[in-house]
Amino acid sequence: MSSTETFVGGLSLKNPVILASAGYASTAKGIEQHIARGYGAIVTKTVTIKPLGGAPKPTVFWYDPEEKMLLSGAEALKNPGIDKMAEFLKEVMPLAKAAHCKIIGSCTGNSIEEILSVAKKYEEAGASAIELNMVCPSSGPHLGPDYAQVGKWWAAEAERATALITKLQKSLQIPVWAKLPLERLIDKKFFDQLLSSPPDAISFVGGRLPNLKINVETGEPLLPGNLKVMIEQGIPISPMVTGPVKPSTILHTAYLAKQTTVPLVCSGGLEKGEDVLEALMAGASAVQICKAVYRNIDAGQKIISQFSEALIKYNYSSVKEIKGKALSFLPNPPLLTVPMAKWL
Repeated sequence: MSSTETFVGGLSLKNPVILASAGYASTAKGIEQHIARGYGAIVTKTVTIKPLGGAPKPTVFWYDPEEKMLLSGAEALKNPGIDKMAEFLKEVMPLAKAAHCKIIGSCTGNSIEEILSVAKKYEEAGASAIELNMVCPSSGPHLGPDYAQVGKWWAAEAERATALITKLQKSLQIPVWAKLPLERLIDKKFFDQLLSSPPDAISFVGGRLPNLKINVETGEPLLPGNLKVMIEQGIPISPMVTGPVKPSTILHTAYLAKQTTVPLVCSGGLEKGEDVLEALMAGASAVQICKAVYRNIDAGQKIISQFSEALIKYNYSSVKEIKGKALSFLPNPPLLTVPMAKWL
């Protein structure tokens, strides 16, 4: 019998498949239905100190509705606020504990004090860890003052990111994970400074593709409401959606794993049980899935089952046995490199 148990970022998980933060985890009912699908952990929708309405619609839509490969997720941190989310967590916690499913609270804010306040409420509500959202690309001051210093703003400077991480680690009793933009992680100067005061785990999405969809009837581009606001205010835009592919995720995971022992939680294009196996062999401690769930709400349950079957099929007894298995076959950076990496 193969064991799917793993240890990542201060948490013991029954399996390494984590539901990534998104709108499907913004209510008690939403979290409950995903607990039942067998995830090792669920990351809540990112919340702030007070509710935010997010960007104008459209927000979440498929650029390719038939193939469903390129998803726009420009909600711009629409969320119910920490007080409501804390209520949701207290409601679902008995079910989560019975199912051995860890709940990770995702948060951001306009100051360290705001984020710490949110994180403490998560901790009091029973969250097993905090994930700092330093990656949301669709927020910004063009949406108003409540969005000025949230999401990706925290990763703009290494000093800013480490100050936030360090403060929360000193103030909380639960682990602190950081979700960071890939372009910052492959910047050696940023990455080295991050590792001087590392979070308990680093999560990231394996790649991004610029995409643009045109309405062939009108000739008008289909753009998230967030980008429309930026156009109205004369702010330069680059249409971007989360469209990573698995090979990018695997390559970047191996690249980062070669440089740190901090647990890595990768996501991007992982849609099968063997994809999880591959990510773990590249050095990840766990994976997150999101787009697959928008495509099929039961995707996680299927992936977990396939992963368990894959361990048996390839005669692996545990996750520990396969973690980092591919790394010995790869050179260290800079001989192992990834696109756009800033080595010097």
